Amino acid sequence: MNISFLDLIVLVAYFFILLGIGYYFMARQRNTTDYFLGGRKTPWFAAAISLFCSLFSAVSFIAAPGYAYTSGMPLYLSYPLFLLALPPAIVLFVRFYRRLELTSAYEYLERRFDVSVRAIASFLFLVLRCFYLGVVLYASALALAPLTGLNIWSGILIMGIVATATAGMGGMSSVIWADVFQFIVLLGGVLLVLGLLMADAGGLGEIWAFAGRHDRTFGILGKSEFYSFNPFVEVTLFPIIFSALFTKLSYSGADQVNIQRYLSTRGEKEAVQSLIWGTVVGMPVLLLLFLLGLGLFYFYQKHPELAKPEMTGDQVLPHFIAHQMPPGTGGLLIAAILAASLGALIAVINSLATCSITDFYVRLLRPLASESQKLRLAKRLTVFWGVMGMVSAGIIIWLFGANEGRNSLLKISQVTIGFFGGILLGVFLLGILTRRTTTLGVWVGVGCGLTIALAVTAPYYFFDRPEGEPQLSFLWINIIGCIVTIVAGYAASFFGPPPDRKKIAGMTYWDQQ
Repeated sequence: MNISFLDLIVLVAYFFILLGIGYYFMARQRNTTDYFLGGRKTPWFAAAISLFCSLFSAVSFIAAPGYAYTSGMPLYLSYPLFLLALPPAIVLFVRFYRRLELTSAYEYLERRFDVSVRAIASFLFLVLRCFYLGVVLYASALALAPLTGLNIWSGILIMGIVATATAGMGGMSSVIWADVFQFIVLLGGVLLVLGLLMADAGGLGEIWAFAGRHDRTFGILGKSEFYSFNPFVEVTLFPIIFSALFTKLSYSGADQVNIQRYLSTRGEKEAVQSLIWGTVVGMPVLLLLFLLGLGLFYFYQKHPELAKPEMTGDQVLPHFIAHQMPPGTGGLLIAAILAASLGALIAVINSLATCSITDFYVRLLRPLASESQKLRLAKRLTVFWGVMGMVSAGIIIWLFGANEGRNSLLKISQVTIGFFGGILLGVFLLGILTRRTTTLGVWVGVGCGLTIALAVTAPYYFFDRPEGEPQLSFLWINIIGCIVTIVAGYAASFFGPPPDRKKIAGMTYWDQQ
């Protein structure tokens, strides 16, 4: 694809708007509360959009249509099921954390257990989100390669630099308002491509009917295998339900990227609104992306001569954009992909800096550091984590065999988040829902959770498998990690004295009733 002058104007304008947002809020920072939590003055609707954008990236933009292209709609059912997790997420986490007036969720773990539990949980979060940075950077480069002619490594470098620069300028306020702008651009890009596909097919009804005839809608709901407990069947009812529940609870209660957003709102009511609407906003957007995948399936079944030889699901949308979009629209689509990625990248980099400052620097190294010292270090750490994200992209490509097509983007993303996310959720649930769990129990639970999660993940995702050998469904990984952590952690707590009830007063759900 040759980028036209109009495309370049759109891209340059997009970058300048993002940098302008960062500069605007940079001039209004006075302390780390302004930098990390936007002075706790963020409107709920902006936090809601940012909550969605923090989980959305080129991974979703490319992987969701790619998955629908190859496998159809059934996996979409997991997103509406996030609604089932909202009541416990609000009761157990949002209200609980707001009343404790936390900056980092991991502060709670020190109050409930001790500083070692806070440190190990924060460390797991840093590792999780650093690797997720790598996934997003790789996905961004993969999407941009056929559109711009950039190789994978150049794309990773450019996206990493832009995200780091934007995140470091304006802190959380910059992140949230950049997300609002990027959401608008993203939605416009999705609607543009879907509109072109519908025009080619003669309407959405024709696309849906064609997909149904090829078993890519919800026909699986009438098949017995969908109700199986076989963990080697990729999408079945029960893991969809429980994985959606565990995933949303993990995002809401154990992931600083999301927690930082609802903690930045003005009060508890606004925090709850942001979590609810952040979930609701995502439902139609993800639906559009899955429908986009069905539209691409229709298009390349009707026009097979236009398809790339041996084209994978992850390649189908970038290929369509690069070769089928009308002149002048490439800049908007590239901006949409950048929007999808930068929102997530900036959010993660900012949250990594937050945890590094609050959970390690201030707590363990310089407890008397001044606000100006913390603010300066926060901006340096933003650069550090941006660089580490670029390094982790290379590790992800090697570990998952991404360049060899061994695992799809969707699987890489879900395995990365589920591997650590389930264990982190288990730690928080042990603290909030039990009075008997001890520090020793948490450490044993984390050790067992990591061991079992690695044992069920590595053979199926990190190494080559013989062709045709079944693969453990990625939906089970966070479920297994969480359950093992809770069971092992709670059981191990009985090998020592119980916690001091006075010390943990007010630190469990039962104490606040």
